[in-house]
Amino acid sequence: MSEKDGKTQDLKSNYKLWFERNGEYIFGPGACAILKAVHEQGTITKGAQILGMSYRYAWGVIKKIEKKLGVRLVETYKGGTVGGGGARVTEEGLRLVEIFSKLNDEFNKVLKKTDSISL
Repeated sequence: MSEKDGKTQDLKSNYKLWFERNGEYIFGPGACAILKAVHEQGTITKGAQILGMSYRYAWGVIKKIEKKLGVRLVETYKGGTVGGGGARVTEEGLRLVEIFSKLNDEFNKVLKKTDSISL
């Protein structure tokens, strides 16, 4: 098979990174995006909105991960008479995002290098 027939020219490498424990999914790109959005927006509601998902879905993802890891990733607080409450990503949550993001960036660098490889 030659390159001219086009069957290998459109091949691209790809991957999806996630963390797991004992073969069970724990944390991936969607969860990372949720924690980043909550951190940037200061509330689960606003973080979920910018990602196009419901508060309930985002909160459910966070709670599942917290249960699996046994640590709090997000702390919520109630608002006063002036406004609503908010949310803060914990140090553990920020560290998880940092580790995942750095590792994902390294994979992306390797992947970018393979873009110029042809079969």
